[in-house]
Amino acid sequence: MPLRILHLFADWKWTGPAEPTVNLCLALRARGHDVTFACSRGPRHVLQTIAGKARERGLEPRLDFDLRRRFRPLAILRDLRAIEHFVRTRAIQVVHVHLSHDHVVGGIAARRAPTRPLLVRTNHKGVPLEPHRANDFLFRRLTDGYVGLSREAARTDAEFAGFAPGQVWTVEGAVDLDRFRDRGNAGEARARFGFLPEHVVLGIVARMQRHRRFDVLLEAVRKATDVFPALRVLIVGRGTHRRAVAREPVRRLGLEDRVVFAGYRSGDYVDALGAIDVKVFLVPGSDGSCRAVREAMAMGKPVIAARRGMLPEIVADGETGRVVDDTPENLAEAIVGLCRDPALRRRMGLAARAAAERRFSLAAQAETIERAYLTLLDRRPPLRTWGWLGI
Repeated sequence: MPLRILHLFADWKWTGPAEPTVNLCLALRARGHDVTFACSRGPRHVLQTIAGKARERGLEPRLDFDLRRRFRPLAILRDLRAIEHFVRTRAIQVVHVHLSHDHVVGGIAARRAPTRPLLVRTNHKGVPLEPHRANDFLFRRLTDGYVGLSREAARTDAEFAGFAPGQVWTVEGAVDLDRFRDRGNAGEARARFGFLPEHVVLGIVARMQRHRRFDVLLEAVRKATDVFPALRVLIVGRGTHRRAVAREPVRRLGLEDRVVFAGYRSGDYVDALGAIDVKVFLVPGSDGSCRAVREAMAMGKPVIAARRGMLPEIVADGETGRVVDDTPENLAEAIVGLCRDPALRRRMGLAARAAAERRFSLAAQAETIERAYLTLLDRRPPLRTWGWLGI
C-alpha cells in the first residue's frame, strides 16, 4: 500500500545524518511511496547544502518551511501552521523526523492536524538520547514510533520513553553497495598518493577535531612503524583544528614521510578509499552510525575500531577486523598484526564485504522502515488530546 510520507530535517549542512536521510527518501520512493523531503534553506554562497545534494540525486526538497535550529518563536509558529496545513491538505500518513528541532515542530503540527499522522523519530547518533525533560515530552507525548541504528541505544531510549516493543525498530545504517565496491584500480589511486606496492596503507576518514583521538592514533602509528617500516597512513578529511590535531603531531613524531594528508575528497572519494589496505576508526562523530566504517567494509577493507559507541556492533572482532580498547599500545599491536599478514587482511576484507551486502543494503533498510510504518499504522491506539496543542 503506497503511503504519503513527510520527512523533516532541520538543517542545511551536508553532514552527519543528512545523506542517510536523503538516501532513505529515495529508497522509499523506489518502493512506490509518495515521499516529501523538507529541509532548511542554506546560505546562497554555500555549495555543499542538503538541498543541493538532494537535487543532484533526484530528490527535489521543499524549502518553504523555516526549519532552522534556533529558538525563533515567530519562525517556529509559522512552521507549525505551515506543516499542519501541508499534512492536512496532502493527507500525510507519516511524519518522520530526524533532529530535535524538527521533532518539536513536526510533532506538534502532526498532533494538531485532524488527519493525525504517525510521528516517527530516528536517532542517528548511535548512542542514547539525553534523558532530560524536553526529550521526555517529545517522546512520551509526541512520538508514535522510534527508529534507532544501535541496538543498545534503542533499548535505553525505549526504556526512558516507555515505548512498547512494537513501537521500537532498529535498522542498520545503509550505504550504496554498488558505489562502494572494489573496482580493481587501487594501484592507480595508490600511485597518485605516492604509495609503493610494498607499502601497507592504514586509512582514516574523519574530520580533524580534538575529540577524534588523532593523538592516540599517531602515537600508535609511531610505535607500529618501528616494527613495520613499510606502514603508511592516508588521512582523508579536513577540520578547523587540523594543524594542532594532526599536522603538528605528525611533525613532532617524525612521521612526515609516512603520513599523507589527502584533504576533503568529493569526486574521487571512492578511489581514495580503495587506496587503503586497512581502515581505522576511533570515535564516532556527528554521524553516530559510523558511515565511513560501513563504506570501508563495503569496499572489502578490514577495520580496526575502538570499543566506543556502536562500533562494536558494526565490526566483528577477529572476523571483519579488530575491536580494541584504544590505547596506543593496543592499536599498534592490531596495526602490526594486520600489516604482517596479507592473507588475514584478505580474509577479513572478504568477510567485511559479505557482511556489508548482508546488512547495509539501502533497499533492505527501506523495506524495514516501510514495515515499521505499516505496523505502527495498524497497531496505533486512539490518541488523547491535551490543550491547544492537540496532544
